[in-house]
Amino acid sequence: MLKLSKKITICNHHVDFRGRLGAKTLCDLFNDAANEQTIALGVDVDTFNASGITWMLHRIRLQVTRWPSKGEEIILETWPSGSDRLFAFRDFAVFSSSGQPLVRSTSEWMVIDLERRRPVRLPESVSRMAAYHEGITREITFELDSKRLPLDVTGSRRFVASYDTIDFNRHVTQASYVGWVTHALPFDFSSHHQLTELEMLYEREILPDSEVNSIYFIEENDAGARVWHRVVDASGAVTHCAARGAWSREESAR
Repeated sequence: MLKLSKKITICNHHVDFRGRLGAKTLCDLFNDAANEQTIALGVDVDTFNASGITWMLHRIRLQVTRWPSKGEEIILETWPSGSDRLFAFRDFAVFSSSGQPLVRSTSEWMVIDLERRRPVRLPESVSRMAAYHEGITREITFELDSKRLPLDVTGSRRFVASYDTIDFNRHVTQASYVGWVTHALPFDFSSHHQLTELEMLYEREILPDSEVNSIYFIEENDAGARVWHRVVDASGAVTHCAARGAWSREESAR
């Protein structure tokens, strides 16, 4: 198995007011690590762009045992975990400095034609990279079906695809979607709950200066809450992203 392992110290700008790493920042760190490994393997964005193609995330799922805290040193690992005709899989894991498992994640990526913005068959270079997964059992599967999300709505928050949310493909970064989903929730809810699982399904890209609404439905339970999300365009007619999250309840916020 081909695996990249990085030691990272959680800094002030990585954490929320409770001093814990957030989901959006974690996905940014995932992207940095994945980019580093794809450069080494010759399947990075710059190489692809020169051929008129690029990577685009289709799904990601996180399972969190404990969020790292400010000042903590973590070990972040990533590796190619297989492929099929249209999708390449990549897994991630985060450990404490003593080796305690903190986060596990799996993701599903497409390669798209830059001009047509349509998926293409995976290049041979990606298939070779994915072959390193032989002997690996993927521990996390995808479960989210965007057609079966509840239609109930608890609330929403408006966001704009501003300059700082746009990536090298000139659309909103996948981590920004994660931020829009988790940051749409009321401050009081987020202050008294901790995210333990998140699954995102990316359906349509968001272009610069677009206005979107991040809609959510909260269903409380004995352990905490389940939350369903949609990121839709200003008209509400187009869904850009669907998501589901699980949150544990905390007695008090710091």
